[in-house]
Amino acid sequence: MSAEAEFTNPALPVAERVRSLLTQLTLEEKLAMMHQYSPGIPRLGIPPLVWGIAVRRGADPVPGATVFPQAVGLGATWNPNLITRIGAAIAAEIRAYHHQRPEVGLAIWGPVTNLLRDPRWGRNEEGYSECPVLTSALATAMCRGLSGHADSAGGQHRATTPILQHFLAYNHENGRGSRSAYLRPRVLHEYDLRAFKTPIVDGVADGVMLAYSRVNGVPNHLSPHIRGQVRAWNPDSVVMSDAWAPSFLAMDESPSYQSRLQAYAAAVRAGLDLFVDQGDRSDIITDNLRQGLANGLISEGMLDAAVGRLLRMRMRWGQFDARENDDAGCESQVVDAQAHRQLAARAAAEAIVLLTNRDDLLPLDPAAARRVVVVGQLAAMVCRDWYSPQFDGAWTPVAAVTSLLGHDRVSLVEGVDVIALRCQDRYIAAPATPKGGELTWQSATAVEAPHAFAVFDWGSDVLCLRAESNGRFLRSRSNRTVVNDRLAPEGWQVRERFRLEPHGTGSVLLDVSTGHYVAPPAADGVLRVAAATADTAAVLHVELITDGATAVGEGAADADAVVAFVGNHPLINGREAEDRTEIGLAPSQERVVHAAAAANPATVVALVSSYPLAVEDIAAAAPAMLWSSHAGPELGTSLTDAIFGVRAPAGRLPQTWPRRVTDLGDMYEYDIIKGRKTYLYSDAEPLFSFGHGLTYTRFWYDMSLLRPILCVENPIEVSVEVGNPGPVDSDEVLQLYGRARQSRHPRALRQLLAFRRVHVPAGTALSAQFTIPLQELAMWDVERHEFVVEPGDYDIMLGRSSTDIVATRLLTVRADPVGPRRLDLEPVRLSDFDDYHAFWPEDDAETGLTTMICADAGAWLVFRDVVVRGQRLRMRAVRPTTGWAAVEIRMNGPEGDLLAVVAVVADADDDVIDVPLAANVKRGDIFIVSTGAVRLTTVQIR
Repeated sequence: MSAEAEFTNPALPVAERVRSLLTQLTLEEKLAMMHQYSPGIPRLGIPPLVWGIAVRRGADPVPGATVFPQAVGLGATWNPNLITRIGAAIAAEIRAYHHQRPEVGLAIWGPVTNLLRDPRWGRNEEGYSECPVLTSALATAMCRGLSGHADSAGGQHRATTPILQHFLAYNHENGRGSRSAYLRPRVLHEYDLRAFKTPIVDGVADGVMLAYSRVNGVPNHLSPHIRGQVRAWNPDSVVMSDAWAPSFLAMDESPSYQSRLQAYAAAVRAGLDLFVDQGDRSDIITDNLRQGLANGLISEGMLDAAVGRLLRMRMRWGQFDARENDDAGCESQVVDAQAHRQLAARAAAEAIVLLTNRDDLLPLDPAAARRVVVVGQLAAMVCRDWYSPQFDGAWTPVAAVTSLLGHDRVSLVEGVDVIALRCQDRYIAAPATPKGGELTWQSATAVEAPHAFAVFDWGSDVLCLRAESNGRFLRSRSNRTVVNDRLAPEGWQVRERFRLEPHGTGSVLLDVSTGHYVAPPAADGVLRVAAATADTAAVLHVELITDGATAVGEGAADADAVVAFVGNHPLINGREAEDRTEIGLAPSQERVVHAAAAANPATVVALVSSYPLAVEDIAAAAPAMLWSSHAGPELGTSLTDAIFGVRAPAGRLPQTWPRRVTDLGDMYEYDIIKGRKTYLYSDAEPLFSFGHGLTYTRFWYDMSLLRPILCVENPIEVSVEVGNPGPVDSDEVLQLYGRARQSRHPRALRQLLAFRRVHVPAGTALSAQFTIPLQELAMWDVERHEFVVEPGDYDIMLGRSSTDIVATRLLTVRADPVGPRRLDLEPVRLSDFDDYHAFWPEDDAETGLTTMICADAGAWLVFRDVVVRGQRLRMRAVRPTTGWAAVEIRMNGPEGDLLAVVAVVADADDDVIDVPLAANVKRGDIFIVSTGAVRLTTVQIR
């Protein structure tokens, strides 16, 4: 074989093949390979390639692909084995698509491994859990399936190459490009990094896509953690941009650079390999990179490294060898195969969480339920979602209940208000044709059929209007007219969203997607959203035709049971680029539930949502509640089977459900330790705890530690026995938590160590053995810059949830004691504090150094239990351009004994300030207290 063809030889090591191909590429060819739309190289037989397929709920671009539950729903299964099988199914469908369209690459954008620290995040449904352990396990399982290594740790070849999203600490949409997350080292290492690290270190994920957001002031596309963490885990990890993000570095409201040239070069220096930017205009990227190379902003060695990683990935999925052209199982029948649909149905079923079940109302007896009323605006709807394959023929909840019980025993009352909208003597009218048409103004003295619109309330005053004339939803068009032609809300802009706002003696109707209002009637009689302000809009009078809650109460009164299906719409009030401010149920939906519960004590509430709901009042009013994410075509069947006992629900919550939105605190507080956030640190009493979930039987438990005293090299070995004395077969999720009994540092109230979903048939028991690395109890030591297991006593707990603990055993760890801190050996980074107030960190994108910043007096940093060995203090500070501020060094408190005063003065010759200590102290807590705005980097006492 010639040297030129070595890169096509699959028998050679990948590294050797990459080197061979790199030597044959011209500079222009290498530059072109760094863009999402990579042209082919005919002289080498390399075909063109388009990078990236989203896999939130299946193979997004593949026509007819299997649709799985939302990721947060998969999180509720607590079943890594199931998730691996789902990943393998998605990979098979993607390879079948790739076989038909070889230009579509096999780099997979997903899974999303961002932790769900706040349910107000607009993309909450894309992640698995708030817990790093659960998320790591499920993300690794998904990658194992996607990569084709379900039974191994990974090898040279991949079915697909998973790219984890979105690195790093990405949990807000509003201001995501300018408003920074601030992470102390402990939160960075103990929380945010873990879910990215585990799949990469385990060899089943191949890289990361960077987040739009910033961490410690630095855009993630320039993050020092690309080289400091991602490439430390695996030097071959591919790093991709999110769409248009490199250009945003020079374009957003707080640009980091003044030009694309500077921004692109900085991203390459930071470690970016692939530009997903400017659509298919790869020339914009290559022109700027070429200029950056000419200007010395980047080197050809950097380009070789980036292209080498990209080529290695392409070789791993077999693009350049015979395996690529001889794929088994790539026929189109793989897509949405029966086995895949069954897998999706199982996932939807395993994700159902039984939240409450007072007086064992559930399961309902199908034989005894002679008349069931199904209510709620989600009763006859299965919602589509972002980044999801499209689907038709879904089982709506009412269809599934009807299929089980029969048409004569089921009735539907959606519970939506029906209204007419009148401006003076004209009503808004919708055509009755099946596919709809333009809405008009119609003169009438009374309400007629074309004037009736059902109001679907999604909360935050956002609603959708369905024309009762043809059962289709209204949407605005680019020409400002409104048509009734949608079967459901859809599209990136979601032009079906409206808002009725009080104005003067009536209301005005806002088109949310455009920000314009319905204008007064024009001469041609066509309805238009053409008014720029409320003052120039048509003043509408709302006439109530049907009160939805009243109709529900009347329909529910004499039923054997009522089942309410309520929740959110995943396309509305929270999405990419939009956070939500509320997490309660929409007011009209809440009224429907209360009306049903007041009329009939046998009311079951099925909540369908993309995020935890604050539904304390509903939990008190309704005796039984279940939750499902938006689960796809099998949503109705899975909920119906759970409600009527076809299958016992056994999902567990992957997120805490707060009682009220105010319990969540500041959404932009990323320090879960200081902010007391997530199940790990929150002191707020939840409505439903992380890990909560009931079923139709009750289990007994026994737990033992094989060795209650351990050294640091020993694993924790736990034996759990669980029995099901009841009459119903059910799954149970065994959850093991740990807690340090004492520490000089704030530790988690409890932390998940391990879990396992098991099936326990009625009248049986089983044993489960757990071997848990002792490192699961470790914390990040800010002095040693490594994970350390503190010696002492720990509680190992078995729980039904994070707060429902059924057994606790004492574990004693023998290890070297953690000594006092030393500030004398070398300059200590002030970002390695033990605690703080009103300071925040800011990283340097190029050097990775961190500066601690405060804006006013009274801010402080503390280093606990310091042995003072020296009489002089040296502090490195960033000098202000004008003025000065003092930094006080105090003992054992921000108002404790004063040891020294450091003056940070503008225009000084040196940024290192050296002052004597005023007292001869030996040991204690050292506080660094500001008297004004300062920027500090290191401290040393010597």
